[in-house]
Amino acid sequence: MPVLYIAHAKLRTYGLICCLATLFNCASPTPEAPLAPVETAGFGTQNDAIQNALDLARSSSPSESAAYRLEAVTLMLEAGNVEDAQDTLEQITNVSNLPPQTQVLYAVAVANLALAQEEPDVALRALRSSTLTPINAQAPDLQITLRELRAEGYFQDEQYIAAVRERIQLTPLLDSAAINANNNIIWEILASAPRAELSNADVNIDSYELRGWLELARLVESNQRDFQSQISAIDQWRNTWTQHSASAALPAAIARIYTIWENRPQEIALVLPVQEPVGKAISEGFLSAYYEALANGRNVPRVRIYDTSFQSEPLVLYDQAVDDGAQLIIGPILKDAVRRIQRSSRPMPVPTLALNYGDSGLVAPLGLYQFGLAPEDEIMQAADTAWAAGHRYATVLTPNGGDYQRIQDSFVNYWQELGGTIVSVDSYGDARDYSPVIKRLFSIDASEARAARIRNLIPRQNVEFVPRRRQDVDFIFLLANPNEGRQIKPTLAFHFADDVPVYAMPSIYDGGTNPTANRDLNNVIFNDAPWILDNDDPLKPSVTSTWSAASGPIQRLRAMGVDAYRLYLRMELMREFPYTRLNGATGELHYETDGSIHRRLRNAVFVNGVANILTE
Repeated sequence: MPVLYIAHAKLRTYGLICCLATLFNCASPTPEAPLAPVETAGFGTQNDAIQNALDLARSSSPSESAAYRLEAVTLMLEAGNVEDAQDTLEQITNVSNLPPQTQVLYAVAVANLALAQEEPDVALRALRSSTLTPINAQAPDLQITLRELRAEGYFQDEQYIAAVRERIQLTPLLDSAAINANNNIIWEILASAPRAELSNADVNIDSYELRGWLELARLVESNQRDFQSQISAIDQWRNTWTQHSASAALPAAIARIYTIWENRPQEIALVLPVQEPVGKAISEGFLSAYYEALANGRNVPRVRIYDTSFQSEPLVLYDQAVDDGAQLIIGPILKDAVRRIQRSSRPMPVPTLALNYGDSGLVAPLGLYQFGLAPEDEIMQAADTAWAAGHRYATVLTPNGGDYQRIQDSFVNYWQELGGTIVSVDSYGDARDYSPVIKRLFSIDASEARAARIRNLIPRQNVEFVPRRRQDVDFIFLLANPNEGRQIKPTLAFHFADDVPVYAMPSIYDGGTNPTANRDLNNVIFNDAPWILDNDDPLKPSVTSTWSAASGPIQRLRAMGVDAYRLYLRMELMREFPYTRLNGATGELHYETDGSIHRRLRNAVFVNGVANILTE
């Protein structure tokens, strides 16, 4: 479920909650005498104020009691006491008999509570109360509260266009400072929405403001690979949409693009082992993106390469790059070096994009960004995809070895965090016959052992035996290379498990086109980088023609180099506005609060030996 990340989101929620107290005087356009809000000033703590409201509720008439309880709910939500707020709200009965103003307060409190519990359907249903409609007939303060609550409900419910609509209708009610804040939220909603939803929104456009916002979102997204093109597109949009609210008050995330460009680094250092396969492939991708920008007339920084090949101490060259005047460093790539940088207690001497990850759970020093092809991203996406498909009981199969054991453990832990059950786990070695491990996974060996015991008791000619596999397996999580997968999948069919879905990591695909060989992988679902699965990236043909043919792993590393180039101007923006996404060559990139940048990959399935991208 989406979460609003912007800096003023907490203030906005606080304002919604506190507005309950003022609604006593603005909730109803009827001449009915307003109820006085509960006095909370002068109490030592918030808990004292809550207790006072509850005490007053117990000694008051039913209608006043409800008002006091609603005030207590307001304070509880403000303090984050969601369970207490729910218990208190449930004590209010016969709502339809309450004064209209109190019914309004009740509906708003229900909506606030539901949003705090991430139950947007409950919130939206409460906000459709007859006492609240039509919204435009309510007092301005109440209109603002209701529009904000509805927008938040639609956002949590992933109805992004509906959320934007509510926010747009807020604009005439706000002063200039509030309009700026509202525009920031609108932009966050649009930046969080799937591209497909924005592309399909044309049929629902019903205002100049909405059309302008959608056009701005499309221009920013379609030009995100090129900073200068993006700035030019925004300028052109502002010249066209002169009457739009965002033209005079650009969202902060968009305005930041201009200042980042004005202060861009002019000297970049690549600290990579360019004579080793991994560093060579990454540098090929980086330089391909760099020279493409140069050929297109873009302003590019000067790049100096510091070759750390076969060196056990790459940080010596890192320090040299700093001394030489580098304004941004890309590298190092060794995990141990990244760990040491990560543990520094001081900000980085220059912004640094490390091409690996340090220790999880540690917040990186200011200026350090970490990016790589983390298997955890692939593991979690495979698990999320299986979970979304309704699977709950998993069996896990990986190769032997320490690194593979960590992958196995990562999947098991994450699957159990989701609420799933691990039925069986096993590993295989370098063998051509995968029957023994498949038998163990599905307890077929136990079935055969039972048959053998029966044969020892009963004359052999009277015993007919058909092996049975366990039936409590929803799917298999598989880590295998293409050759291993092409043998394991038919072995599953041989042992009566052909109907069990297989979810695999990217290693199952070599990135090539070989339908004949890959028919044995039919129906295997896996995730991989967009660079591997499609030809949408305009840089890919150039990379393919410039550098030698490469296997899937090398192609993925080249894609990582491409993204390293495209990230160097985006890192600061992503840190300041964590909802910002970059549709990269390795996946959809997003920033985490520990300074790491992670990927969401594309899902695909083998059909007739060909990898087909799955639509989400």
